[in-house]
This record gives sequence, C-alpha cells and structure tokens, in this order.
Amino acid sequence: MAQQNPGIPGILPNIDPDALKVVRKLLHAGHEAYLVGGCVRDLYLGLMPKDFDIATSATPEAIRKLFRNSRIIGRRFKLAHVFFGQKVMETATFRTKPRDAGDDPNNPLITHDNEWGSVEDDARRRDFTINALFFDVENQEVVDFVDGLYDLDQATVRTIGEPALRFREDPVRMLRAIKFASRLDFKIEPATWAALLEVAPDIVKCSRARLIEEIYKLLRSGSARPCFERLLESRLLQHVMPSYTSLYGGEDNGAVALAAGLSEGASGPAHLFWRFLDALDDFVKTTKQEVANGVLQAILFAPLLQREMGEDARQGLDRTIERMMTPVGAALGIARRDRELARQILMARRRMSASTGRRRRGSSVTQRDYFHDALVFLGVSVAALGDGGSELARWKSLAAASSGGPHGRGNDGRGNGGDGSDGSDGSDEPRRRRRRGGRKRGGKSASSSSSPKDSGAAATGDR
Repeated sequence: MAQQNPGIPGILPNIDPDALKVVRKLLHAGHEAYLVGGCVRDLYLGLMPKDFDIATSATPEAIRKLFRNSRIIGRRFKLAHVFFGQKVMETATFRTKPRDAGDDPNNPLITHDNEWGSVEDDARRRDFTINALFFDVENQEVVDFVDGLYDLDQATVRTIGEPALRFREDPVRMLRAIKFASRLDFKIEPATWAALLEVAPDIVKCSRARLIEEIYKLLRSGSARPCFERLLESRLLQHVMPSYTSLYGGEDNGAVALAAGLSEGASGPAHLFWRFLDALDDFVKTTKQEVANGVLQAILFAPLLQREMGEDARQGLDRTIERMMTPVGAALGIARRDRELARQILMARRRMSASTGRRRRGSSVTQRDYFHDALVFLGVSVAALGDGGSELARWKSLAAASSGGPHGRGNDGRGNGGDGSDGSDGSDEPRRRRRRGGRKRGGKSASSSSSPKDSGAAATGDR
C-alpha cells in the first residue's frame, strides 16, 4: 500500500511552471502523471532541482502525439523529451522489471528496459528509495511505495531490493550512490555499502561513454572532493580510471599515493589533486556555472604538471601533456575535442602566468575560442595553489575590456569549444600569418553532450 503524505510544504510553489503544464496536460488527456525522482527528493529537502522529470502511464508515442514540441529518444531507455525553448522536460513511461531479467543468475545486467508497468512497478524498479518518490500535483501529495521519505528524514542512501543484485543489474548505480551520498551529505546504508564494495569490480562492464559521463557529473556536483574520497575508499576509482591513478605511483601504488595525499602535511601531486578538487567545488558552489569537460580534464591533469608548467619550454610541456593524456583518454574514451580543449587550457595557463615581457601580447589570448575556459581554469588553479591572484585579476580585467569578442564559449553555452577550429594548434605562440578582412576566426565548437539531458536518467531514477 502506498504511503501518502498530504500537504508536503514547499513542493508545489517551487515546481517549474512548464513541468506543471506537461503533467496537467497528460492528466487532462486521461493519463496518470507525476513529478518523479530527484526533483521530488530535492524539493522535499528544501533544495532547488536542476531538472524536473515526469513519469506517466502514457507511452512515448502517446506523449509525442500529445506534445508537438517533443521527440522520442533512446533505445535502452525509450522516453520523450518535451521542449520549452532550451529547457527539456524528460517524460518517461511507467516501467516494470524486464521479463527476462534474472534469467541468468550469473549475469543480471539489464541491457534493455522498455516494458511498461504501473506507478508502483515503476517505483520498485528504481535504484534508491530516495529517488522513487512521486508527487501528485492535483492532490499535493508525495506518493511513496518504498519508504523513501523515511530515508530522506534519516539522511540515508539505500537501494530498493537486494543491494548486490541491484548493483549487478546496472553497475553505474554504484557511482550514483556515491554521488547522492556526497552531494546531499547522506550516509550510505551499511548493507548497501557492503554490497558496493563487493560488486565494485563489475563497474568495468559498463560502457566507457556512461562511465565518463558519470565521472563528469561527480566533478560538476559541487562535491567532487567527497565523491572521489569515496571512490578511492571503495576502489571504484582504481577500476574506473586505472590508467589515471597509475600516474601517481604506478599500477599498484597510485591509489596508495592518492590516499596518502589526504593526510595533513602531505605534499606533491597527490596532495595537489585534492586541493584542485576543493577549489573546483568552491567554484561550482559559488558561481553555479556548468564547467566544460575540457576544463574538468585540465583540472585532473594539472596536479601532475606543476613542475613542467614552471620549467619546461613550450614544446616540452606540449609533449608532456600529450604523453600523459593520450593513454588515459584512450582508455576512458574521452572525446578528442575535450582532450584538445584541455591541452589548449593547460598550454594557455603557462602563457597566462608568463613573465611581463610577454604581456604585451596578452590581448591576443582573450580572442582565442578557449579563453573563457582557460580563465575558469586559472581561477580554480589560483585557489588550489594559493598564489597567482594578481595574474587572475589582470586576466579578468583584460576579459572585461574585450567583452565584445569571443570568450571561448561553444555554441552550447557550456564552453565545450576549443577544438582547434580557429586554425590554431593550441599553442601560445602568436600567429605568423595575418588574417584578411573577410575571413572570420573561430568555428562552431561541438557540444560534449549528444542530447540536452542524459537519456536514461529519468527511467533509472538518476536525478
């Protein structure tokens, strides 16, 4: 029997008006419809959701027919996106556990999830109790089949059902458990944590694309430091990013070095790694900006390049960056444009902290496609290292003075540009050939995301 809690204060007034339009239009057409998942969780906790997801009895085809401003996406998780300008309302049909799930007890991995069910079926197949809450906008009630409100009150992340099985069905859920616990400052329920430790090696069964996207979400969460501490403790970091952790001390000792970097009085690249994550968290919380993938990559590699940035010639630094990033990028499936943007940012960091003799050419850097992202990285770097404040102030002043020019934002507004389309190789040297009047510099940069939102999130309770 569903536990219903009428009159939950603070939820309805803070719901996005367009989300209410979608829900009420579905209800008017005779379908069941609720707000679901992370938006209900966050509103209950007094937080402002980033996204508003909707669950309904309507099929994707029925949703598409009802909303002209929509399209159907996804194969593994088929659902509909309803568009309001740049805003997307992810609208998913109630699902039930796939009929063939569990046929092979040795491999319960879910490879498709397009079997429709009831609202209760949909709740029980989600990942965590705190993500399986439905808000009834007409009756202003939270509908709770799995004691999710109790776990919210207890600040606990708990799987729905048997934890080890749920993690084996979709190993990415382990990363999500860490993300939610870290971002909300919750504890992970003991049985859930024990199962996570047991199943951690299965994370390699997930596609590289899903894994790197989840890593980016952790880095952008505003809680990157506690997320990566838990990743390290659970050994998920070593399984997801072995080629990266090995840069800190070899295949076996990299994780040990990163753990030692947490100690008071520690120094070296491993200690800098945690300081950069702290600085990134402060930036995200303060500015609310969504940091570009290339900036996140630059932040991951910056602790390993501090000596080279200060000592190596430009060509030597470029070769070192390439040597470090190429095997890691290949192993994780990092998009070439994101690796290239990270390289350009790291090279620009050297230029932006160069001696005053080169400052007369500083204004040219502000015209590069990647300048905005390089400035974001410079701010994070200054905060992490504790020096360079005067450099940051100078470049911010130059940015303000040239605000009419390009500042490195790609056409998605997230700064995922800098793919070299301006004709540069990403180096800091001035151009040798002057461009003529009719030819424009720069090009459109590709977004690092193939869709406005992660296409399976509403279906898996990921918000």
